[in-house]
Amino acid sequence: MSTLAEIEMALPQLSADELAELEQFIRKARRDKERAQRPSLRDIQPASVGKILQPVGTRGDWYDEMLEGHV
Repeated sequence: MSTLAEIEMALPQLSADELAELEQFIRKARRDKERAQRPSLRDIQPASVGKILQPVGTRGDWYDEMLEGHV
């Protein structure tokens, strides 16, 4: 079976168990193909937002702002 038409013609001859097995095979093949086409996060270069002009404060400063509600 090399074409979709041939596969469609063979489907009515398959049992329910064979159809279930075929469905699982097709889903796995689709997931594998999608994963292979998707870029990995490891392939993406880190973004640069420039250099820090001044320190953003200490962790204690950040906590104080959150407690005061100035987020």
